[in-house]
Amino acid sequence: MQRITTLSNKTDLFKTKRPESTPELQPKQETLNRILQFAAAYRVQKTSENQYIELFLN
Repeated sequence: MQRITTLSNKTDLFKTKRPESTPELQPKQETLNRILQFAAAYRVQKTSENQYIELFLN
C-alpha cells in the first residue's frame, strides 16, 4: 500500500496583516432599487405550525 500526501494549502496557517483603514463599501443605487422591488413583490404567509407559503406578486 502506498501513501500519498500533499502540502497543506490552508490559509489560516498564515497571519495576514489587514489594512489600517478600509474604505466603506456602498451599493449602487441601481442595486438598492432592485432589492426594494424584490422586497415589494415578495410575501410569506404562515398557514399553520411550521408551514409557510411564499408569494411573488409580479
